Amino acid sequence: MSWDKTSTTQQAKAQEAALRTQLVDAVGPFSPFWSERFKALGTTAGKAAADLRTVAPVGERDVCPDGDPSGAASLVLQAGESGWALHAEGPTLRKALTSRLARPGSYAATVEADTRPTSFVFAGLGLRYPVASTRHDLDVVARAGARLWQVLGLTRSDVLVAAMAPEASATYQGLSLAALGAGSPALFPGDDPDEVTAALQLVPATVLALHTDTAADTLDDLDEAGAVLASVTTVLLVGAPSDDERAGVGEALDRVGIRPRVLAVHVPEGHRLLWGECAEGSGLHTYPDLEVVQTVDAETGETNDGQGPDELVVTQLGMRGSALLRWRTGDLADKVDTGTCRCGRTVPRVLGLQRGALVPLLSLRGGHRGVDLRGLASALDGRADLDDWRIVIGPSPRDDHDEVVVHVVAVGDPSDVAVAVARDIRAAAGLLPTQVVVNEPGELPNGERISRRVHQRV
Repeated sequence: MSWDKTSTTQQAKAQEAALRTQLVDAVGPFSPFWSERFKALGTTAGKAAADLRTVAPVGERDVCPDGDPSGAASLVLQAGESGWALHAEGPTLRKALTSRLARPGSYAATVEADTRPTSFVFAGLGLRYPVASTRHDLDVVARAGARLWQVLGLTRSDVLVAAMAPEASATYQGLSLAALGAGSPALFPGDDPDEVTAALQLVPATVLALHTDTAADTLDDLDEAGAVLASVTTVLLVGAPSDDERAGVGEALDRVGIRPRVLAVHVPEGHRLLWGECAEGSGLHTYPDLEVVQTVDAETGETNDGQGPDELVVTQLGMRGSALLRWRTGDLADKVDTGTCRCGRTVPRVLGLQRGALVPLLSLRGGHRGVDLRGLASALDGRADLDDWRIVIGPSPRDDHDEVVVHVVAVGDPSDVAVAVARDIRAAAGLLPTQVVVNEPGELPNGERISRRVHQRV
C-alpha cells in the first residue's frame, strides 16, 4: 500500500515502532542533550517512546539558553563504531559486517557514512543555530521530497525554476532535494529578476517557486523584466501564506496575465521535511512514518485544550544528525486533521498554519529583532504575585516603532510587582518590555488573539 493511503491504525502502528527505534536505539544513548534531558525529567527513552506527552516540548532557547548557537551541537547523535551497531537497521548492519570480512576498512567507512554529519543548514527565529544532517538524513529528505511532488500533483516532466536567493536553509535544501528525488529538472538562478528571466528563457518552466513574503513583488519584477511565464502552471509559495499574502499573489498573477495553481509548501523551523498542499486550502500534508506532528498550548508548552490556535511541535523519525524531539517550531496551527483529505490521502494535515507567529520580527526602538512570545509568557504564567495578565504587541501610537506592553492584575504592591515582572521577563526572554501596566480586575485589554493571553494591537 502506498505511503499516503494507509489507515489510521496502520499509521499508528508503524509510527509507534519507528518512534521506539528512534528514541531507544539512537536518541537516548547518543544525543548528549536528550540523555541529560531524560535524566532531568526522571524518565527513560523507552518510557518517552511509550508516551511522548511525558516529554516537555523544547525549543531553541532550551538548547541554547545563553543564545550561543554552539549549544545546538548537543542535539547531534554521537555514535562510534560500537554504538552504531545498536541503532543501525538490520540489513545495513549485516551488509557492513559481511563486507568487513573482505575489506577490513569498509565497516568504518559505512559507520561514518551513516553517522557523520556532512551537511548543515541554519534555522532559528530568535537565534540562528545549525541543524546537522548525515548522508542518510539527506536521503530521507529526498524521499519526502518525492512524496511532496505527488501531493502537489507534479511529475517528472515538470520543470522547476526557483526565484529564491541561495541560502543554507532547510527550505532551500528541501526544495532542491525534492526535485532531485522526483526526477524533475530544476534551476536555482537566485532572486535577481534579470537572472531569473534569463533562466526562464532557457527552459519552459512549469513550476515557479517564490518566497511567500516577497512573492507578489517578485512577480511584478519578473513581468517588468520581460520574463516568459506563459508555460508556468503551478506557483509554489514557499512558507505558509496568510490569506492576505495569497490575495496579493492572486492580484499580481492577474497583472502578469497567467492563471496557474497556487500551492503552499512549508518547512517548520528546525525541521527538515517540506510539507505541501494538494489544493489551495487543503492543509499541509505530513509524513507519519517520518515524523510525529502534535500541538501544544502556545504559552505553557503543555497539552492543548483543543481550542486553537496552538503551537506545532515536531518529532523527527529516522534522522541521524540533529535529533529533534517534541521540538517547538514557533508556528501556530488551528489543528492537525487526521481525517481523509479531498484528494483521498489519509495522512495527517496541518490546517490554519501561521508561520513563526510566536516569534514575530518587531521593529523596536533598539532595532529589529525576533521577540519570542513564549519566553515572555513563561515569565508570567503561574506567578503567585499575578492574578491575570496580557501581553500586547504592535505599533506604538506615538511613533513608527513596535511595542511590547505587559498588562497585569497584581497581587500585592503594584510597584513591586511591576518591577519584578520586568526583571523576570528580561531574564527569560532577554528583552525589557516597553511598559508594564498594572490594571484593575476585569480591565485587561483585548486585541487580535495570538494565543490565550497574547494579543496583537489592532
